[in-house]
Amino acid sequence: MRVRPIVIGHRGFSARYPENTLLSFRKAVELGVDGVELDVRLSKDGMAVLMHDATVDRTTNGIGAVADLTWEQLRTLDAGSWKAEEFA
Repeated sequence: MRVRPIVIGHRGFSARYPENTLLSFRKAVELGVDGVELDVRLSKDGMAVLMHDATVDRTTNGIGAVADLTWEQLRTLDAGSWKAEEFA
């Protein structure tokens, strides 16, 4: 008996789209994945934020730890143009 492997989109379809974004999750689902893996961190003021790293440095235009930034600061960051200009 052959068992079909479970396919999980790591941070969505992060090979093509900015990771941990709604676009990345939607595109992974369109491809037919069984699920998506995401990372949740808390902002300084206790808001849940999708971010793989402890800092925003790698995937946004900001600098600093998610836990040291408020939701208002985090929501202004650009989380797409690092991947490609089309996601700015």
